[in-house]
Amino acid sequence: MLTYALSDIAPTALQDVLKREGVNLARIKKTAEKIVNEVRRKGDEALSMYAQEFDGFKGGSLTVTRDQVRDASKRVPKDVMRALGISKKRIENFHSRQRLSAFEYRDGCGSYGQKIVPLNRVGVYAPGGTAKYMSSVLMSCIPARIAGVKEIALCSPGKDGVIPDEIVAAADMCGVTEIHPVGGAQSIAAMAYGTESIRPVQKIVGPGGSYVSAAKLLVRNDCEIDFLAGPSEILIIADSASKPDSIAADMLAQLEHDPLARAVLVTTSQEVLEKAKAELCLQIEKAARKEIASQAAKKGAIFMIARNLAEAVRFSNQYAPEHLLIDVRKPRTLLKKVENAGSVFLGSNSSVAFGDYCAGTNHILPTMGVASMKSSLSVYDFLKIVPYQELSAGGADMLAPIVETIALSEGLPAHAAAARSRTKKVSN
Repeated sequence: MLTYALSDIAPTALQDVLKREGVNLARIKKTAEKIVNEVRRKGDEALSMYAQEFDGFKGGSLTVTRDQVRDASKRVPKDVMRALGISKKRIENFHSRQRLSAFEYRDGCGSYGQKIVPLNRVGVYAPGGTAKYMSSVLMSCIPARIAGVKEIALCSPGKDGVIPDEIVAAADMCGVTEIHPVGGAQSIAAMAYGTESIRPVQKIVGPGGSYVSAAKLLVRNDCEIDFLAGPSEILIIADSASKPDSIAADMLAQLEHDPLARAVLVTTSQEVLEKAKAELCLQIEKAARKEIASQAAKKGAIFMIARNLAEAVRFSNQYAPEHLLIDVRKPRTLLKKVENAGSVFLGSNSSVAFGDYCAGTNHILPTMGVASMKSSLSVYDFLKIVPYQELSAGGADMLAPIVETIALSEGLPAHAAAARSRTKKVSN
């Protein structure tokens, strides 16, 4: 665990805090590139081979049947299905308010507008590993469905080639049209380029590990992606009214994800800092994922003293955290000053855990400072804006001289001629 006074931190130390430590994609790019190219060339043959090697796939169909989907949903405990249903409704409630509007207007030269067109087919990646990320299935698929996407193909590595029932049930609940028991770089290649079992998609979304991220980088010129998922992170701004045990609980919730996870506390209270630090140590000792959390905490648990809340917010905007928890007396006064954050949680009751599952906001968020330029996954990610224009004859006459002046100045005479050909007086 590291402790700093924000006003006195050395520039080199500040840069270390800001840049974070992520997965070295360059190190694995060669392997990922081989997998992507093999799947692109050989289709199902390569996909099945890599699924057996990396996912424990036992062979057979690369698509989960409808009967298997129904059986999986029946096996999920009723309380889990009920919780998934409530979360689904709440996520739908939030995302249904995210709207892009078509419009049209006229001026003296003609009509202009934009239409909104949903993507037709998208791919969703649901991570495997030590946890069953059915919540990520909801977060990926619900905005796509609200946007109007007709086809959703989901890939997940599962365990021993079998996707957990909860992930299958969540996918079915969201209207996923096909489910494939494959993961890693091979699934990204399959969704991007298509195989005999998986038709290509227009965009791939959803978090994944290092090979998934490397594969996304490799296919993004041919298939759109959301963004690359880095280690989980939280930044907490606290004052003297904050509860150290609650702060520590939210820090631990991020640290248990990954050895590279980050949990940063910036507070104006030395007492809160010391108590939160001590409390985090106690909670890590009792944690079910103690080994991962302890490893992450060595470098990733960072405690900072700020002279005032304005300084804390300035640092937060520099840091651009994935999750920003503002646990102060008047959190909304600080919200006005927030510029860079994946998602913001206001007040002492608003644990990030609520946003992870059922508050309604999306938990697929930019990490490692990318929140300074990108937003959380949303309905907008699945929509295209198509502008259009219809000029009148008088409008063509009016605008052609402007086109001609600029086009000739740019050295593009054919552009000038094309505009001029639409006018009543065509110059020879």
